[in-house]
Amino acid sequence: MSNLTKVLLATLLVANTGFALNSGLVQCDGLFLLDWRGSKASAKGCSASDSLQAGDWALGASVGKTRYHLGYRRDSGREKYSWTLKMGEAFTTGHASLSRDFKFFGIDANINALPAIGVSSRFHLPDSLLYAKASINAGLLELSGIHWHSDWEKDYVPTIDATYQSTILAKSFSAGTRLLSHRLQGEFFYGETSPDIENQWGYAFSDSSDFWGTDFRYLYDGRNNKVQLSYAYLYADIRLFGLMRENGDEVSEKRFAYLPLGIDANLFQANFLHKFQDGDRFTARAVYGTLEINIPWESRRFYETLAPNRALKSSTLKTLSFSVFQRSFRVYGDIDGKVFDAGLGYQWSLNVGRWHLLPKATLDGFYASYIAKLNMRMEKTGFFHIKHSTSTWQQEGYVVGALAGLGTELQSPSKAFFVSFGMEQIIPLHFHTEKGPAEEPEPPDIPDINEDITTEKNKGRSLAEKWDSFSSLVFRNGFALQIQAGFRF
Repeated sequence: MSNLTKVLLATLLVANTGFALNSGLVQCDGLFLLDWRGSKASAKGCSASDSLQAGDWALGASVGKTRYHLGYRRDSGREKYSWTLKMGEAFTTGHASLSRDFKFFGIDANINALPAIGVSSRFHLPDSLLYAKASINAGLLELSGIHWHSDWEKDYVPTIDATYQSTILAKSFSAGTRLLSHRLQGEFFYGETSPDIENQWGYAFSDSSDFWGTDFRYLYDGRNNKVQLSYAYLYADIRLFGLMRENGDEVSEKRFAYLPLGIDANLFQANFLHKFQDGDRFTARAVYGTLEINIPWESRRFYETLAPNRALKSSTLKTLSFSVFQRSFRVYGDIDGKVFDAGLGYQWSLNVGRWHLLPKATLDGFYASYIAKLNMRMEKTGFFHIKHSTSTWQQEGYVVGALAGLGTELQSPSKAFFVSFGMEQIIPLHFHTEKGPAEEPEPPDIPDINEDITTEKNKGRSLAEKWDSFSSLVFRNGFALQIQAGFRF
């Protein structure tokens, strides 16, 4: 039985057993960014949800199936340096929530299939003149199906099959006020992730991270017009690592990968909606975002970005001499990006007999730019010295394009049932990249030992060219689909 059939049967089950349910929704989505010569990025899934409102109690539930696939193929023309990296998984999603409203406060509880659990409490004055909410959420983040394969069969590490697993704890507090048709709201959230790989053996990835952010919103909800202005900020200090864990007489644990990341992001949004008397709708929107990623220089031993020799099993290491494959890599640098998007949309309200047809069209223009400077230092360790060379890749570029969307919705005469379909296509208009000048990177902390130093400037021809082709193909092939069906009574 196919996954889609299972979801549809679950939907029918919910619909037939929920005589007291107020609303339900079936939704299928697909996002396809790239599918070319082994490089692929796609996600698709279907879900069914239902809700019940009975007095001051509210109950909601959903079930679905999701599949994603990411892949990148590096083909250098030389077997030793060709490899494939893939990550994909099909998993079942589920969610259940329960809430209760009292005179001046309310409580909410939710459980989902991550697994994760969340609890929140709400306080509000009459007519929501002042309201506040505090929440805490805890769960397990897990990804499987991470696969790296080398074309060279004699490679020291020909294949890596790994999982990612980490726990997350997040807390948030929000407060706002409503006055007539105006609402002002602010939120502060923070959290952390911790490794959870005690029962993971072989190759395991996890992270130890901290993050915090804010979100401010202004909303105006008038009779014919709606306005929303928002600003969000996120800061994250992420420390990703990969371990080789072997369970024998004693647990052997070796760190073969480590990547610290500092992320600083800002997002501004503005949305406007006007309702005409005949039912037509006009929308306008604008989005501006910035993203700064910093990979700091790390000089400590065992904190290399990649140390392939430590990814070997102990049985393999015993057959190699000490000097074989003692090579490690350190990556550091900065990537800064900006994106601006503005668009218009129009939805018509037509009558087909007693049914309502709502076709819509949207058109956005976007501009995105980036500046990247990455350095990779390759180190080879001997008994009394370290030889190292550093490659620098520096580039900046921008893309200008459009995002066109078409869709329609069909509603029953009583508007108790609807089906909708929508799709969006990225249309690239201009893509430009430019390499930066060659310069010798200077790490702030170089080991004070006898070294044979060589520096290679911009030895990244294939990396830059592959980035150009990869980026252009993402925008050329990017499109999304969405299908929905819902009912309410």
